[in-house]
Amino acid sequence: MEQIPIIDFSLFDTDQVNCSKEIKKASETIGFFYLKNHGISQDIIDKMFTHTKEFFSLSKEEKLKYSVNEKYQGYVSIHQEMLDPSNQKIGDWKECFNFGKIRKKLQVLPPCFEEEFIDKFEKTCHQLCMKILQAFSISLEILQDEGGKNWFEQRHKYENDSGDTLRILHYPPMKHNIDEKDIRAGSHTDYGSLTILFQKDVGGLEIELPSTKQWIPAPVINDCVLINIADLLEYWSKGLFKSTKHRVTFNNDTSMIDRYSIAYFCHAEDDVGLDPIPRELYIDIILKKFLLVAFQITPITSFTPICSYSFINRNANHV
Repeated sequence: MEQIPIIDFSLFDTDQVNCSKEIKKASETIGFFYLKNHGISQDIIDKMFTHTKEFFSLSKEEKLKYSVNEKYQGYVSIHQEMLDPSNQKIGDWKECFNFGKIRKKLQVLPPCFEEEFIDKFEKTCHQLCMKILQAFSISLEILQDEGGKNWFEQRHKYENDSGDTLRILHYPPMKHNIDEKDIRAGSHTDYGSLTILFQKDVGGLEIELPSTKQWIPAPVINDCVLINIADLLEYWSKGLFKSTKHRVTFNNDTSMIDRYSIAYFCHAEDDVGLDPIPRELYIDIILKKFLLVAFQITPITSFTPICSYSFINRNANHV
């Protein structure tokens, strides 16, 4: 059975080409990979989890004072969000809080969150995403005069408007018999370019293997973050990189335990056009030949003109 690979990201500092090849292989086969030696300190991660637990321990009435707004920033209560409406009868057994870019100062935060710290955490996550995006550009051999290893990075600038979101999540214990209708998070893919997931102590995440459609666990691995490809990058890469379905389920070992996680969703800038990636011609030729010979499938060869903002909102409206 396929497993989610673990990639030592310290290799990117000494051998960018081979590290990028590992990331590309994981992204085009399974769409998920763990990173160890990712550069985000455990201290800042632990502090973020501490603040997360502090917020979700507040009364429901207090949390509802920060209810999600029209930009989907703020608090989302249990059963309010339904990630798989075609198969779910009730919403997800989870609650969450979404942060926009704190530098914009357009969001009122609960007292347990320090703006300066949240801003630092967001920027730290974004910096890691930029290095991963560099790896994609290197692996696709984008020519230097087209932007080289910075091609994706130039389209994800933190200071510009985008859908970047930091989300903290709490999956409460199921204190009654688990109903087959209940799921901690329904099957879904993410909208943007990349997602960084921080897990702690309690698992439950599963991914659907693109090759077999079989669900496998994505367990908590200490000192690692979990990275997944999202819809925008799959579209942008003409399907080369896989945006893989995932969900959070109950099991007998963890159904009575609180589960917490933190996700950072990295998006391209709102006004970036999703133009074809200027990768080396031979990659397209090999891909087309493989699809035509092996599966009689005609690959995606053209784009419907669309910008990042429109793509994200089109897909978000399907949920």
